[in-house]
Amino acid sequence: MVVGTGIDIIEVNRIRRAAGQQTFLNRVFTKEECAYYEARDCCAQTLAGIFAAKEAAAKALATGFNGISWRDIEILHDGLGKPYVRLWNAAKARMESLGGREIHVSISHIKALAIAQAVLED
Repeated sequence: MVVGTGIDIIEVNRIRRAAGQQTFLNRVFTKEECAYYEARDCCAQTLAGIFAAKEAAAKALATGFNGISWRDIEILHDGLGKPYVRLWNAAKARMESLGGREIHVSISHIKALAIAQAVLED
């Protein structure tokens, strides 16, 4: 059963500019997310997709980032490139309090925009 949903869209250029600041990267992204971004030749579309997926997952948790750190929601990719969500700390506790078991995420992007959808399942 679906417990929550979220969607987010972001301008790639906004993330491209912010990525030039190491403090932004350290505050928002985990080491694994940064490594994936670097492995993809620091493609701003990749980072924007991860950013949008974090936002969508936070919305699926019905809190946004109220009490949840950006780094409590981690967007990783399996061997085929499929994104998946790993939750930590307050985000994980929120999912459990909602009776959720897993967040499914889908990411898409074009030159100027990245979008992600998240579905929290029990």
